[in-house]
Amino acid sequence: MGENGNVLIKDLEKKDKKIFSFWLQDVNVVKFLIDLFKISREKDNVLNIPFGKNRKMFVLETKEGFKLGFCVLYDIDWQQKKCSMYIYIEKGENVNLETAQEIINSLLKKTVLKYNLKDIEVHTKDDVLAKCFNNVADFKKGEDGYSFRIALDEIKLPVNMAQ
Repeated sequence: MGENGNVLIKDLEKKDKKIFSFWLQDVNVVKFLIDLFKISREKDNVLNIPFGKNRKMFVLETKEGFKLGFCVLYDIDWQQKKCSMYIYIEKGENVNLETAQEIINSLLKKTVLKYNLKDIEVHTKDDVLAKCFNNVADFKKGEDGYSFRIALDEIKLPVNMAQ
């Protein structure tokens, strides 16, 4: 749960199938999953598609149960404690900067505390999430959205990176 308790980060469950099917109508979600599948096939990891021990998926929702989007941790390297992260926020939700910051903080805390991952390459298409990180050294804007790298330790977690 986030700092303010308004955003929950939950594992994807069967009951989330309907909302995830709705998100699959977004071409960016489909493109991400296709790209993820291609990467996995190159690594002869076809049986692990689309999720498995090197992928984790979470649903982002309010404490009232309203679904905001999802996050996928993928290419997890447990030994080097690093991974990539894709964050999707449903376009119609108009998530404000405060909620976006809470989503980011909650995801980073879960990634560090539960999974012990310290080096995260974040990818998103969402402008409001990108605003939370436009000060990060590796921040890049490309035709496929935004990407940036975050190195974390157990002591320091971002409290408010937004400007």
